[in-house]
Amino acid sequence: MAAFDAIIVGGGPAGASCALWLKQLQLRACIVERRPGLGGLQNESVSRNDWIAPVVGLRGEEVAHSMHINIVSHGIACRLGTSVESVTTGADGFVVDIAGAACKDSLSAPYLVLASGVRPANGGLRASPNLIVGPGKQIAERDFHGKSVAVLGGGDNAFENYEFIRAKKAAKVHIHARSIGARREFLERIPVEDVSVGPYEVDPDKMTVAGQPYDIIAVFYGWTPSLEFMHDLDLARDAKGFVVTDRGTAETSIPNLFAIGEVAQRMHPCCVTSMADGVVAAKAIQRRIEAGSQEAFIRAVRSANRLCVG
Repeated sequence: MAAFDAIIVGGGPAGASCALWLKQLQLRACIVERRPGLGGLQNESVSRNDWIAPVVGLRGEEVAHSMHINIVSHGIACRLGTSVESVTTGADGFVVDIAGAACKDSLSAPYLVLASGVRPANGGLRASPNLIVGPGKQIAERDFHGKSVAVLGGGDNAFENYEFIRAKKAAKVHIHARSIGARREFLERIPVEDVSVGPYEVDPDKMTVAGQPYDIIAVFYGWTPSLEFMHDLDLARDAKGFVVTDRGTAETSIPNLFAIGEVAQRMHPCCVTSMADGVVAAKAIQRRIEAGSQEAFIRAVRSANRLCVG
C-alpha cells in the first residue's frame, strides 16, 4: 500500500493547487483523478476563460492542460484515469481504494482532501441522445441547426447556453425556468418572449416541456457534489448535499479530512476561489504535521540552554 502525507481526490483547480502547495511545503501528496488529465471541469470548456487574472486568451481546455503540465513537472504523484471506489479509516489515517483501467490498488495517508468537484444536476431526468444534461463539449459539439430546443433552468448556465444554441442557428430556443437567478447582463439581452417563468412538466418520452414539443431538451439545473465513494463515512453535509467545512481550515466533520472547491461550495465557485481553497487546506495540513517538530525543537533549545547555563 503506497503511503503519502495526504491523498487528494480530484485534480481540478482546487486539488491541483492543494497538491502544488503541499509539494512546495516539502510534503508528499498524491492526486487521484478519474479523467486522463488534470484540470477538472475546465477540460469540458471550449470557451475562453477570461476570469483568471494572469491567464490571457486561453480556453478552458487550455487552462486545464497548463495545470496538468505544471503539476506533472513538479513530480507530484498522480493516479490518472482512476476512480475512488471507497474511503475508510485505518490505524494510520485513511485508506483509499482505487481502480483504474489496468488494476486496483489502495493508498494510505493521515490526511485526506476531497476535491472531487461537481457534476451537472439532472432533476431526475435521464440523459439521452436528445436530452442533454449540463454544459460543456456536449453542447459545443452538437448540431442545433434548424432544431427546436427547450432550455431548462433559470441560472447563468441556462441563459448563457441559450445564447450559444441560438448562435448555432437553432430554429427556436425557449427557456423554461421555475425561478430566475441569472445575471443582469443576460436578462437585458435575452428576449422576454423566449422565457417562461413558473412550474412546468417535462415528458422525456414525448419530448415535451409544458405541453410544447421540442427536438432537443437541454437541462441546466446547477450542480451536485461528486461524492459517491464516501458511502462508508458519515460526513456532515448541507441541505443540498455539499460538504460542511470549517471556514478557517476547510476541515470537515471528520478530523483530518478536508473538503475544498466546489464539492464544499465554500466560496463562489470558480477556478480562482477553488485554487485559494486548496491553499487553505494545504497550510492547515502542514501546520498539523509540523506541530510536533516545532515542539521537539523548542524542547531541544531549552535543553541546550540549560546545559549552557550549567
